[in-house]
Amino acid sequence: MPHLILGRYLNSPKSILGACLDLLFPPRCVGCNRPGTFLCQNCIKNIANISGRLCISCGLPLKEGNVCLSCQSETYPFQIRSYAWYREPLRRALLHLKYRPNKRLSDWFADRLAEIVERESWPRMTVLSVPLSKNKYHRRGYNQVDLVASSLARKLGLPFQPNILRRIKDTQSQVGLSPEARKHNVQGAFVAEYRKLQGACILLVDDLFTTGATLSACTQALMLADVGEIFAVTIARADHSDFVFST
Repeated sequence: MPHLILGRYLNSPKSILGACLDLLFPPRCVGCNRPGTFLCQNCIKNIANISGRLCISCGLPLKEGNVCLSCQSETYPFQIRSYAWYREPLRRALLHLKYRPNKRLSDWFADRLAEIVERESWPRMTVLSVPLSKNKYHRRGYNQVDLVASSLARKLGLPFQPNILRRIKDTQSQVGLSPEARKHNVQGAFVAEYRKLQGACILLVDDLFTTGATLSACTQALMLADVGEIFAVTIARADHSDFVFST
């Protein structure tokens, strides 16, 4: 048995490197900062998952029926599901990923989103991530949603198309804006390449669903590119009164 374990590690240089780095720099939980792992079991247990009966349009939990009151009057131009509510410790984990390209964390989030997609009866899709503005991308050096979306596509065996959906307007932060102001802020902010998406069903990936303004603006651009059905998944969903996070 020991020689089998050793052989496995010898054939996995990345695993050896990761193990060495963990010994030299023990990982700390992104939710509570305790040493030992990138996301501890206690924090995972305290994540407020969204489950049960959900609105078929926006994914809001319901006590009865299939459509929430909001979607009965006006539905989003996409179907959306989210993994959990935007509360601690998930809030801290998302903030960590926003400024540190933590592959373990992005893969873990991708696993959670893959579980959601596999539960739904959605068709085969092309995976897209909600893009950052050029200024934010250059400041950070990466788009945290790209990390999750590319991993998600790989796990599901779906094509991932970065840079097909582009942000052409450097909008102000959505933090503190009303739902109507958010909608106006991102209006016309995105464009999609027509020839590469025509007729394709789309899976949009983002980190947070708040009012749906950003995803709706992305959807408008995609509809102009003559795509098929549009679906969306996010890691977190904000409470209706909680507009404190922005990409």
